[in-house]
Amino acid sequence: MLPEHWPRWVPILISIFLALLAIGLGLVLEPAAQALRPQPTPTPTLPAIPYARPLSGECEKCHFSREALLASGADPARADEVLIDPASLWTPHGRLGCVTCHGGKGQVADKDQAHEGLIQDLTDQYPQDCLICHRNLPAEFPEDRLRTPHGAIVDAVWEGSPCAVHCSDCHGQVGHGFDPVTGRTVCSMSVCLDCHRERNVPGLTDCITCHIGPHDVAATLDCQTCHTSTERWDQVALRVHPVPLVGKHAAIGCFECHQWPNFRGLDYVCSDCHKRPHTFGNDNCALCHTPEGWKSSAEALVAAATGVPHPVAGREDCRACHGVTGGTPIPEDHKGRTNDTCLVCHAEAPAATAEHPFPQDHDGAAGNCVLCHPGNDFSAYNCETCHAPSGMAEVHAARGISEIANRCTLCHPQGEKP
Repeated sequence: MLPEHWPRWVPILISIFLALLAIGLGLVLEPAAQALRPQPTPTPTLPAIPYARPLSGECEKCHFSREALLASGADPARADEVLIDPASLWTPHGRLGCVTCHGGKGQVADKDQAHEGLIQDLTDQYPQDCLICHRNLPAEFPEDRLRTPHGAIVDAVWEGSPCAVHCSDCHGQVGHGFDPVTGRTVCSMSVCLDCHRERNVPGLTDCITCHIGPHDVAATLDCQTCHTSTERWDQVALRVHPVPLVGKHAAIGCFECHQWPNFRGLDYVCSDCHKRPHTFGNDNCALCHTPEGWKSSAEALVAAATGVPHPVAGREDCRACHGVTGGTPIPEDHKGRTNDTCLVCHAEAPAATAEHPFPQDHDGAAGNCVLCHPGNDFSAYNCETCHAPSGMAEVHAARGISEIANRCTLCHPQGEKP
């Protein structure tokens, strides 16, 4: 409460003073409060793009008509280079207008004045202007299996360092009816390679620089190992094959054995591609077949096979006698064959009949045939397995094998040929 004797206007003055004091304190403390308050990160804004389609009328009048270009004094040999399809105005870049990217004075009819300050290729002279809209460019396009050098190019642009590749080298004259990004325009790889070689662009001469292989061989094989054409990717001819391709194998296409997408998983054995049509043998088809033809090679093998010179019944285990070693071992090229394949080629046939009875030793066993028939080690075999005795009278075992072998006249009288 104020004293009763104070004039009534004193509270008014006090109120004004307090208000001024509060304002003063606010002005003094506000900078400190701003300094203590967390400062938000400013959001960068892109520079304004001059939308110049309405300012490009004279450009369109001339460059949309070949007759107008020739009338303006354009070189007839180069007129088509600067002739623009009017339909390109409806592309995203075409809507920007000519002077947006090319500069000049698009509302001036005089050719020389209109071309003052003309920028022929924005991506060459002012590439940073392209990046105003085209930011965060991807390094790979998985859906198209392509990779690009966007990162190196963008870094060079921002750093102001020289770069041998410009946007227009790959993307063409965007806004002029050419834009390979849409997929309607397809350039062959030879166009890219020719440009890279002409400009001596380092590291951009291999297919894998721009192409992502659709199969797992890309880690070990170069694209050009199989793809021989830079015009058509589907023209394929393998230059170096891991195994020789001869006979029927040389006449078939690669993809009959190497299936997309990995083209791998082959051990280069017959069973990779061929299913055995019979129950005997095993999956090593090469034991009986050759690439010259599975049927003809098997028929030739059977025709050349020798007969089995003894009964087979009771002797089905061929390898017990004809193993790798022994009196009659299997040939070197028969290794790996099984008992059930022997009779596929070898038919049962009688062996030559002996022209004499088999001499017996004192124990009643067959005699030692090699005493008279040297040249083979049959000591562990019984000749009766293959040969049957016939002909002359039985030799008396009491005389002994050695005596018989040394006295041919016992069986062959003098003058009679043995």
